[in-house]
Formats: sequence, structure tokens, C-alpha cells
Amino acid sequence: MSETRKENRQIKFRVSEQEFKQLEAAAASVGMTVPAFAKSKVKGKRLKSPRIEREGALEIARQLRYYNSNLNQMVRWVNTNKKLYRFDELKGMEHQLEGIRKGLDELWEQLSR
Repeated sequence: MSETRKENRQIKFRVSEQEFKQLEAAAASVGMTVPAFAKSKVKGKRLKSPRIEREGALEIARQLRYYNSNLNQMVRWVNTNKKLYRFDELKGMEHQLEGIRKGLDELWEQLSR
């Protein structure tokens, strides 16, 4: 079975333990693997450390999924119950949407720091 890869050439080289630790630390600081980091450096790309650590990014992604799920549930409910809504139902939906908007604003502020 032949491999079909976008890049079909492979380069192998050896480094000392100290050099590998340096590469590993540099790659981790920008959220990359050692091979991807080395390839980016060879291509002359300027790499910057991410503004937020991995755990923080995972938490933000979890919160985004939560807000997305809430919004999807609201839209599904509205589309399923096609009717004229009472004032209290509309106020409830408005309250939910405001909560989602505030949550997204807070996430945006975290990312903007």
C-alpha cells in the first residue's frame, strides 16, 4: 500500500538531548509539535506565543459549545412551535439571549487581553 501525502519527502536529522529539549520548549511555547515547529522555522515563519494558555483555550471552547447548544435549543424550539408567542414567553427568550450575549462578551474580553 503506497502512502499518499501532500509532502512526499522526508528529512531526518539528529540533535543532542539539550538541543531537543530546547526545540521541545520552544515548540510548546507556541502550541506546536517539535516537527511542525522545526518545519515552520525552516520556512522562515515568525512564530508568536499564543495569548492564552492551552487550558484556558480549552475552557473557552467548552463555554462556546455551551452557548452554542443553548442558542440551538432556542432556535429549534421556536422553529418547532411556530405560533404567536405570549409576552412572557418572548421576555423569557429575550432574557436567555441576553445571558448568551453577556457570556460571549466575557469570553471575547478574555481573548482580547
